[in-house]
Amino acid sequence: MPVTDEEAALQAIAALDSLSPEQQSVLESINAILHNDEPFVDIHELFGLYNVLYFRSLLVPRVEVSWSPRLTLCAGICELTRDPTTKKYTRIRLKLSTPLLQFRPRSDTINTLLHESIHAYFFLTSSFSHTRSSPSSDDEDASGHGPGFQLLASFINTHSSNTYSITIYHTFHDEVDHYRTHVWKCSGPCKEKAPYYGLVKRSMNRAPGKSDTWWARHEAECGGTWMKVGEPGLTRKQKEGMSARERAGRQRNKIDGWVVRGRESGQTLVREGPDKGGRVSVQNNAGGKRRAEAIVVAGGVASSPSNHTGSGAVRKRQKVSGEDKDEEVQVVGENLHVECPICSIRVPDSSINEHLDVVHPP
Repeated sequence: MPVTDEEAALQAIAALDSLSPEQQSVLESINAILHNDEPFVDIHELFGLYNVLYFRSLLVPRVEVSWSPRLTLCAGICELTRDPTTKKYTRIRLKLSTPLLQFRPRSDTINTLLHESIHAYFFLTSSFSHTRSSPSSDDEDASGHGPGFQLLASFINTHSSNTYSITIYHTFHDEVDHYRTHVWKCSGPCKEKAPYYGLVKRSMNRAPGKSDTWWARHEAECGGTWMKVGEPGLTRKQKEGMSARERAGRQRNKIDGWVVRGRESGQTLVREGPDKGGRVSVQNNAGGKRRAEAIVVAGGVASSPSNHTGSGAVRKRQKVSGEDKDEEVQVVGENLHVECPICSIRVPDSSINEHLDVVHPP
């Protein structure tokens, strides 16, 4: 019959009453590592030492330690592995979160390593009957943090000259929230209720659905639909892997609305379009408007109703009255030719949308 967590904890503590020569040597090695002022620690080396000192040499080789770049909701986890033939649990993968721990003090890494090592120890001594399910409000043992865990953790925290801080739950809430960049919002009445206000945040792109334990209750009490309202930007690797059409679809539209800048004032001027008199109204970022004559392009040569000649498609003029006396503004004509972002063919800007729809349909 497997021993309980409390019995296994007492056995581990009893093994520390009188240290063996091997344990004494290991303790000296641990002290040297913890006082070397290095910013990082080798978790594999430390795990091997802690295995001998605190866990009766039961963890190696049945427990594998590794860093996990995808673990973002908790600092560490014990993952049980089944034997493919017997379908029984035989090994444990102890994983530490790279995203949550890489920028925190190394003491957090050490405490998390010890925390998960205690769980691994109890899994082995209890023949994998040690539980780590979600705890109820009044039963910490349901999460694997009952009297046995607390007894062994408390003893390790005060053992020798090294003061550890093994806790039941971590407090890396800011780090966890930083990686929950996929956000959905409910359209139903729950968006007005605390504490979640209809928001679901996740580190992976998995929309709320029937696999969530709260889904049925939400359908009955709220019934709203979920809409994604936030997601992370594309990484450099993802952008490089996009096709020309996909990149063009993500570009800001430079055809339907464009911005010109006053060279000297640095103000942003936005075209609002020609009025009945063929003049363009330009809105600056201070809220003021100014008028400029539209340029008519014919045969690739720009001209205007006023006395202006030239071969370019842009005409410059100075405003000589008001506060913007010396401001120089570029006014762009209605029928300029632009380059297609996909095939690089130059077409009139008034026809570019039609060109994209016909030649490059979605």
